[in-house]
Amino acid sequence: MFLDFIKAYPKLQTLIYILGLFGLLKCTKIICFLWRLLRPSINLSKYGNGSWVLITGASDGIGKQLALKFSQKGFKIILVARTRSKLESVAQQLQTESHIIVADFSQSIDNKLFDRIMQEVGDRDISILINNVGVDAFNRFHLISDEEIYKTIIVNCLPVTMLCKRLIPQMLRRKGNKSAIVNVTSLAGQIPTPFFNVYSASKSYGEFLTQTLSVEYPELEIFALRPSEVSTNMTFNRKPDLMTITSSDCADGLLKRMGYNTNGHWNHEIQAELYKLVPSWLYNWVLIKFIAPQWLKERTSISTEKKNN
Repeated sequence: MFLDFIKAYPKLQTLIYILGLFGLLKCTKIICFLWRLLRPSINLSKYGNGSWVLITGASDGIGKQLALKFSQKGFKIILVARTRSKLESVAQQLQTESHIIVADFSQSIDNKLFDRIMQEVGDRDISILINNVGVDAFNRFHLISDEEIYKTIIVNCLPVTMLCKRLIPQMLRRKGNKSAIVNVTSLAGQIPTPFFNVYSASKSYGEFLTQTLSVEYPELEIFALRPSEVSTNMTFNRKPDLMTITSSDCADGLLKRMGYNTNGHWNHEIQAELYKLVPSWLYNWVLIKFIAPQWLKERTSISTEKKNN
């Protein structure tokens, strides 16, 4: 009887079909989200036992933790950052062979730095490239110095681009094992974030580069690590809480989800989905009214403290 009633009203029938399709899409999205959280860890041996992982920004934070954890899995590590003493400290903590490359990516406006890095890499079998190096700049746009803007754009955009370009040919020549490129972007690269204006835009660049390269090179695993707030030097080592995770947790999250885009932790996966559900006007209002003033207060206080010391 109910079906006869629906058949008598074609427009109602169409509406029910549309609602059913919408519900099916929502259910599919929920299932995909749960699968991202619950899928089993992969076997890292597919990248080649004893191969090398090259990590930029490897002296602190997420980069350091990734170096430690990949070393524990048997990978050799190439550590790249600007401070030799910090790199040497990390190298001493590794369980496998390592190589240090000192590079200041804020000075990477031409090819010389990247040519030198590749010369030092030599014929090492690089199975995984992790483009982790990054800096941020926080303030209202007109108050950010020109120097900070240049530095943020150069460091967040050039290394990820030029190292991908130089290492992809080498990875394509590898036989029998998979190769991966992990570009560490940010949730701010998916969701425009006021006051992190230049940083957010630069991380969006990394997002789009990752997506396009993953389509162009399906034989390689090219994906993004998109954490929200992580307790690192960049966030002034903020105490981990409901919104903030440790760099160790973020690194663990990547190892469990190698080969797939990830926010690095179930906490940040949920944050990402919630942010997408919130209307942009509401998100921006809350950020500008409540969150940004607190961020600015914290950063001003820490900057003042550093100057006094």
